[in-house]
Amino acid sequence: MRNILNILPFRFPGPTVTMRRKYNKETYCISHLYYGKEDEYMCDAIEDCIRDTNHNGEFDGAETKVYGETAIPCGRYYVTFCKTSLAIGKKAKHGCIPYVHRVPSFTSIRIHPGETEKNSEGCIILGYNKAPGSVADSEEACLKFYNKLHYRPFWLVIIDDV
Repeated sequence: MRNILNILPFRFPGPTVTMRRKYNKETYCISHLYYGKEDEYMCDAIEDCIRDTNHNGEFDGAETKVYGETAIPCGRYYVTFCKTSLAIGKKAKHGCIPYVHRVPSFTSIRIHPGETEKNSEGCIILGYNKAPGSVADSEEACLKFYNKLHYRPFWLVIIDDV
């Protein structure tokens, strides 16, 4: 796909996290995150609703991105850990959280805690989906996720199963 960093080799030797979108509702989308080739379940995620209805990774035809109300398109993205001023930074190693690079039509996409898609504005909110439209234990899920990845770069693959 064209949203891969051009400066990196395609076979960058880093782990892969797969985000499988399962439930797309009018205002939000719920996903499951899996680690590595073994597809080890890590946690759930909530983000804004999917507007890339043909799931090709681009906003084309009648599809439009709505600022603060659109999930990032399907694809494969390079993720690094960067310093943040968000509250989670005080608990995260070196004050760093994941930053998703080269997302078409988006800027400053991070993976951080929250409760609903209203905390997202395009970012990915981690937690455990125990009730419709929200995630719980978000800070705990984020820190566990960050530690599992050892605060090192990884690939994020987003797949729409909805």
